[in-house]
Amino acid sequence: MRKHIHFFIIIPFFLSCGNDQFGNQTGLDELGHDTTSDTYTVTPEDPSFNLAIAKARQTIDEFDQALESSNSSYTDFAVKKRFLTPDDGGEHMWVAGIILVNGTYKGFVNNDAEKTLEVKYGDTVIVRKDEITDWMYLDNNVLRGGYTIRAVRNKLSKDERIKMDNDLGFKVED
Repeated sequence: MRKHIHFFIIIPFFLSCGNDQFGNQTGLDELGHDTTSDTYTVTPEDPSFNLAIAKARQTIDEFDQALESSNSSYTDFAVKKRFLTPDDGGEHMWVAGIILVNGTYKGFVNNDAEKTLEVKYGDTVIVRKDEITDWMYLDNNVLRGGYTIRAVRNKLSKDERIKMDNDLGFKVED
């Protein structure tokens, strides 16, 4: 039996200053896109996602520096964590409203769960650095990090990328 990992690409941001952004997108069937919940199902063997996760873990210090910088151009800080599912798979979910507490990240689950029973939208969670599967923030509305977002985006056709970019509400630089 093949295990699947649910990956949330759409990021309903909750800014610490109270500004909300929601995005919608089109997707490809081969990515396992669920248009109702704006999620993608990928296998644990997907090389682009494994590379994205590795890159996020290797560059987490960039996220920390931005988070601690107090730069008013930096907003929408979030990290992604994998939560276990009853089918022995995992569901990668964004955690927003991030603050650094004793070397860990504290925030709230910023997606509705598809399969995991560990958490639900709005739950406060602690994420250790070794649990991070992605990180992101916006720098003057330009995505920094977001390696798993980029991995999905890179699999889209040109037209689908344009639609995704318009729907996200922030700029993704190649």
